[in-house]
Amino acid sequence: MADYGLTPQGPNIKRLDVILNELHDSMTEKLGVNTRQNPQSLLNHLLTNIADRIAELWELGLDVYYSQYPSTAENIDLDNAAQYGGSTRETPVPSYYRILCTGTDGAVLPAGTLIASDTNPATQLVLREPKAITRTAFNTAAIKLAVFPAHGPLTAILNNVTYTFILKGTESPAGALAGLKEAITDEAFIVDVDEEKELLNIRAVDEVSSNILVLSENLTTETIGSVIRFATVEDGDILLPNGIVTRIVKAAAGLQSVTNVGTYISGRLKETDIEFRKSYADKIFSRSTRMLESIRSAILSNVQGVTSVAPYENDSNVIDDMGRWPHSVEVVVDGGDNTEIARQILNTKAGGINTYGAVEVMIPGEYGEDITVRFNRPTYVMVWFRVAITVSRKTALQVDYAERIKEVILTAMDEVDTGQDVMPQRFMVPQIYDRVPGVSYADISLAIAQDDSKPEEYPLRNVAVIARERAVTEEKQIEVVLNG
Repeated sequence: MADYGLTPQGPNIKRLDVILNELHDSMTEKLGVNTRQNPQSLLNHLLTNIADRIAELWELGLDVYYSQYPSTAENIDLDNAAQYGGSTRETPVPSYYRILCTGTDGAVLPAGTLIASDTNPATQLVLREPKAITRTAFNTAAIKLAVFPAHGPLTAILNNVTYTFILKGTESPAGALAGLKEAITDEAFIVDVDEEKELLNIRAVDEVSSNILVLSENLTTETIGSVIRFATVEDGDILLPNGIVTRIVKAAAGLQSVTNVGTYISGRLKETDIEFRKSYADKIFSRSTRMLESIRSAILSNVQGVTSVAPYENDSNVIDDMGRWPHSVEVVVDGGDNTEIARQILNTKAGGINTYGAVEVMIPGEYGEDITVRFNRPTYVMVWFRVAITVSRKTALQVDYAERIKEVILTAMDEVDTGQDVMPQRFMVPQIYDRVPGVSYADISLAIAQDDSKPEEYPLRNVAVIARERAVTEEKQIEVVLNG
């Protein structure tokens, strides 16, 4: 007789037919009458209803058993089970955009300031907390003479560096500003003179940077541009091209124009069960004693918009083959805000361990000192796919087979981490067979292209990437063809 209940192999529940047979056997033995003889008898109907209720209890027990484990739990049971590992489901969050807000110096934008994209339908963005357009956090500035003729030297201080032009008394307003333009030699800024409007325009090369501007009393500002972070009104990963957010819907006086610059921080909808199980496995190392695992988990858990984290360590006393300094960590992160990433690295890495990378962020230390945290962004390797499928003779091919195959590949590529090779035979072909009935054989060949031009040949079966690269693709880079 089979063992039922919790067995060494896990739960084994009784099915309805087994329960009904046991009830009939027991009742037949006690009454001395074959209770199965008349299927339409009242006794048979009663036993069938009782067996059905008992089977439901067995199924309830099975559901309770599987609700205790993140790999099998669903909905609220998954949330409860994951809490034992210190993980919670990601809640829906908006996307954040850096908006160059141009207006009057000192203008305060209250919380609730509303702007929108110049699209149909429009995407609205809102300011969550009050911010100011100010020369102490400027990215662009239009400077003019406060009076003319001006007296004394014209002085502009950019990030604590002083630039001065001594007036000769014969210059026109545009000429005086042109003299100050020649004095400003900082390569971090682009400076030009608008002779018609008699303005000196200063623009930071880094379009999302925040800088400090101090002017002498004989100079003032026409406008100041400060980069301020806005959130999309709706939650989710909402992608907008640069320069498309230009409409002011509701704002205080002083705001003259807006435009989105730089990269955005992607939002998300509420995690599905499948997404939560995957992120649970990634974040479980938040309690790890290994530094690299802890750094990766901290960034994934606490920095919005991160899609990939690959940490590496050089624990030797010499520079390694990848150029990492002795006793340093390198973290390659895709997505997310630079400052937030740096803060998680600083909070999680061990003391005395240096950080390595091309991205440098200054983080204030516990005692007010500036600490430089470094990390890297991955270089994208654009992978093109050609999927040649053979149709089964026994099963009809789905009408939308091409769309399904592309969806499988795009989903699989989203999960390819930085430094991870692309191996279609391992994590794409099996899913194609499962998702696309009618496919008897799938042959995937690959190519790497440096631009958007479709390659003429697909010579690769796998794509190998190095530690600082991440393989990516788009739907237009996937071709599905039928063999024969």
